[in-house]
Amino acid sequence: MKIGSLALTVVALSAAPIDYGIRSAFATDFCVELTAAEFSRRIERRGDDNACAGSDTSNIKAAARDRARDNANNAIAPQCLSNVTLDIGQQACTRVNLVANTSPNNSWVDVPPAPKPDANKVKYIGQGIGSAAGVNLCAMAHDIRLRTRNVVDGHCSHGSGILPHRTFVTARAWARCAVICRTP
Repeated sequence: MKIGSLALTVVALSAAPIDYGIRSAFATDFCVELTAAEFSRRIERRGDDNACAGSDTSNIKAAARDRARDNANNAIAPQCLSNVTLDIGQQACTRVNLVANTSPNNSWVDVPPAPKPDANKVKYIGQGIGSAAGVNLCAMAHDIRLRTRNVVDGHCSHGSGILPHRTFVTARAWARCAVICRTP
């Protein structure tokens, strides 16, 4: 009985990183964010959401954050695709002891490589074009701030005896270009 319990524990511990989406320990590819010295562009964007009071406020906060991150990543993407050359990519990868991954990989669309350094959202944006051809690129978004405010709104219900109000959330995020690097 003890051997069976031990085997089950080993299987459960081995599967835990996969169940929780922890890929970086096993990944060979990383999105390495470019520094300002390597590529000086960075874009900031906002995202908004709102709901009547009584709705789950964390959901509207999460939606606003996600919109801000997506807006920032989408805004920087064309600049990354057109201007980040293979030389810039190789320089960034070398900085973290990796090499640029130039092979096409469609699975990055669904699951982008792990970020270096950490980011709130990573998005694979494709291979560079023109003088940037051959380099695989990501955009990495970072949260800046989140603001909420409440406004009286007669269209919202007020079953709890307080004035009906709506909660508005505005989030801000910034994004920078990143290069997909792999272990040598």
